[in-house]
Amino acid sequence: MNLKVKSKKINDFTYELSISIAWKDIKSDFESSKKKVAKGTKVSGFRKGKIPENILMSQYLPNIELAFVQDFCEKYYILSLQKEKLNPINQANLKDIDFSYENDLSFKAEFEIEPKILLPKFKKNMVSVEKVNFISNDKEVEDTINNILMSQSEIKKIDKGSEDGDFMLADFQEIDSSGLPIIGQKTDKKFIAIGQEPITGANKEVLLNKNVGDEVRVNIDSENGNKIFKVSIHSIERRIPPKLDKNLVKKIDPNCDSVDQWRTNIKESIEKEYEKKSEEMFNSGVIDQFIKVVDPILPSSMFDSYLENIINEVKASPQGNSLDENTIREQYKTFAENNLKWFLIRKVIIQDLKFEIENNEIETFIANAIENNQDQKTEIERFYKKESNRNKLLDDLLDSKILDLLKENSKVVEKDMQTSDLHHHHNHQ
Repeated sequence: MNLKVKSKKINDFTYELSISIAWKDIKSDFESSKKKVAKGTKVSGFRKGKIPENILMSQYLPNIELAFVQDFCEKYYILSLQKEKLNPINQANLKDIDFSYENDLSFKAEFEIEPKILLPKFKKNMVSVEKVNFISNDKEVEDTINNILMSQSEIKKIDKGSEDGDFMLADFQEIDSSGLPIIGQKTDKKFIAIGQEPITGANKEVLLNKNVGDEVRVNIDSENGNKIFKVSIHSIERRIPPKLDKNLVKKIDPNCDSVDQWRTNIKESIEKEYEKKSEEMFNSGVIDQFIKVVDPILPSSMFDSYLENIINEVKASPQGNSLDENTIREQYKTFAENNLKWFLIRKVIIQDLKFEIENNEIETFIANAIENNQDQKTEIERFYKKESNRNKLLDDLLDSKILDLLKENSKVVEKDMQTSDLHHHHNHQ
């Protein structure tokens, strides 16, 4: 087939192909469309599909021409893409279609491709990236120990003298300003904790030092304003933590011989978590800086499709049911843009720098994982026998290699941060 194709670059990611094919090259395809129309056409006096050709061509030629255009323009478009060696990323817009029986066919196809990305010349200190060194404190260690002890607590029923941290089972009856109950606004046997929302501040003070059978009033803010409730206390429970000693530590962690050693292990574990968080933040910062340096142009169809998928995922989640679509769109717009830009940059780095992961690198990673977790050897081997898990590992190792390259060419700006400041910031967001 002799396709005549003219390629026009509209912008960095949009192309238009002008395609024309002579009648002699499309005649056989037209005949196929004619047979298809004939097969589905019922004319009075003839069996379905057995219509004489002269009647078919005189009465149904427009139908045949339309069927031909619908059935075969896509085919000629794909052949034209192959000829021009172009790979579209969206559905083409076929337009300006010109065809009639025994005449040449011509049309245009507009589509988008991935833009060509030119990587910068990598050099030392080409970007500056902040790296936060978190400095933890003893309070976090004690809070962690207290949480562990509370998880080992004995639950004790209390009749009198409620305290901060106690749990209550109580009825909540909404009342009006005069103290009368509002019909239909009662919740029976609701589980609450003194010191946790909504039993904080003034509400917490009201419920301290109370007994089973007492009734109190609390004020609770809601979407419809402040509401007053009469709270009737059914029961009070208190968690009694175990005594922290060598025997308890041995029970929790058989590898520990003393309370001090256990406390040291917890401190080291907390510090490792902060080191991991610091590294994750640094890696994200490195990627963000190189996205700014390269700043690829995103094809609109790619961005719209990706953002639409994110919106659908959020709306399908329990938390996203009530969210407005425009709100989700604005919230995730920058996230989608950066993710797609990094996808394109990552792809070009792998292609241009010929990054690849050898099979022995995968096997070495798995062997190290087994060596560090001997008791999970069988599970690790089974996990990496699955092709999908090995492919995920390959991607992770590629990401690590790319990050190593970017870090080598980044200037690290160290910054110390007290973890207490970090928690204070989160609590006030």
